[in-house]
Amino acid sequence: MIGYVDIKKSVTDVLEANASSIAVIPNEELSGFEPPAFFVQIMPISDTSYIDYEEKLLTINIHYFSAEKTDLANLKMLDQLNQAFFNVLKIGDRVITLKSKRHQIIDNVLQFKFELEFANDCDVVEVNGEWVMPTELDESLGYTKGEPEYIDGVPVYNNGSLEFMQELELKEE
Repeated sequence: MIGYVDIKKSVTDVLEANASSIAVIPNEELSGFEPPAFFVQIMPISDTSYIDYEEKLLTINIHYFSAEKTDLANLKMLDQLNQAFFNVLKIGDRVITLKSKRHQIIDNVLQFKFELEFANDCDVVEVNGEWVMPTELDESLGYTKGEPEYIDGVPVYNNGSLEFMQELELKEE
């Protein structure tokens, strides 16, 4: 599962590997730093959860503060960033394709942006007919601690009240 911290670490690692002489400034220190410097901003756009996975869409915005404060310095860095973030970003053991790369220069600060869109698998279990995250197990659903019973490869936690349709007896009125 990819988290925001994992993403920021991967972006920072790429920056440090390709421009090791330039500091990456944490969010907390946006004033009083010495250029040249990078600032990495993660902007979540959407985070949609489904039963057993979630979809994330976010924008990565890398701000570059050049020491020279010239257009030429910013264009040189833009070429470096385009090469470093060519088309994919490795995050942990996954590789995510970059989407919508773009840039702008405002007040001699280069902003290099791209989108990441990916899905994370979520571990879920069925408890008395309801799908829940293992960390959200609710005792009111009949959950009791113990080993799950596996039905068709799916872990099912129950309190012994599980019955299959074939085993139910119809009552006549």
